[in-house]
Amino acid sequence: MFLRILTVVMFVLGSAIGLTVNAYAGDPFTVGGVHVDATAEDALIAQTEAIAQGQVTAANILIKRMSLASERRAKGFRGVSAEDGPKMIRALEITNEKRSANRYLGDISVAFNRAAVEQYMRAKGLRIIATQSRKRLVIPAVQGQDLWEPNPWSYAWQQANIDHALTPMQTITPSMDVLRVIQNPNTRALNMQKLQAVGRVYGLQQILIVNATREGTGYSATIQDIAVDTETSRYLGRVRGLTAAETMRKVVRKVEDDWKASAVTAVNAETVILPVSILYRSHAEWVGLKDVINGSAQIRSAQLEAVSKSGALMSLYYGGDIDRLRNELAFKGVSLREDEELGMVLTRTNYR
Repeated sequence: MFLRILTVVMFVLGSAIGLTVNAYAGDPFTVGGVHVDATAEDALIAQTEAIAQGQVTAANILIKRMSLASERRAKGFRGVSAEDGPKMIRALEITNEKRSANRYLGDISVAFNRAAVEQYMRAKGLRIIATQSRKRLVIPAVQGQDLWEPNPWSYAWQQANIDHALTPMQTITPSMDVLRVIQNPNTRALNMQKLQAVGRVYGLQQILIVNATREGTGYSATIQDIAVDTETSRYLGRVRGLTAAETMRKVVRKVEDDWKASAVTAVNAETVILPVSILYRSHAEWVGLKDVINGSAQIRSAQLEAVSKSGALMSLYYGGDIDRLRNELAFKGVSLREDEELGMVLTRTNYR
């Protein structure tokens, strides 16, 4: 884990104040929507084989999610074996089952045991990256088509199981509240003000605009990552795929890889101790700020020195690059700035 909180409390609000692990959306140790399909002598054998194959597939998806491709290549990692995969599983759910005399189809969701996964990856010499970013709202668009026009690209995003990613996502839908904001179904009309309004509908402050172009039978897509609370935008590049679903998966992987690279940079850097004053307007805001600190890829640990109803003193142990730390916090809706009287201050970006 990147973060372990050490707490020394001088002023206590009560036992309700505790630093907790932050899961911005679905549990990143869960892999959902794995399709299984097997044929055998009878339906029972087919079911057993299909689920066994699905467990290994899910385990490999998880390891790829939580490791760097460069490290897997360097360590000669060839994938999770049929023997090792089931050992890491905590729970399994099956949906959409179909059977015939000798065939079995279904979709499985697999929840993995965190400790078992960490032990397995250590044994393989792989660093585990399990810190999640804040959740993103995805706006998928196809060049030359209206935003709400049905097409394979938007369908791929609507069907995607992306809530458990390291960069969890939710796809926009044309609800009445959204349609009041987006009256012109052209993404070029989506200025920052409209994106902020859409973000408020979903309670999200990070928006991913993925503009797709048909290329033969496949797609290419550009990726724009926007933090509406800080009004900052980053271009993450272009991906290509043979189908809409494949292109969608490559977008998710691209965003995850960008997030993981940031996390690894923090791990490799020297540790710096930063005293900060944390200001908040409510207990809920205080808990939210602690969640951000606890889920930061840049912050390795934190020590709580003092706490009151409107502020706290904390020492942050981070990866040595203050600009990278500021950037990560900004993308999570948190400001880290210097105050003449208080020194370094950490607040929500809209704190007044």
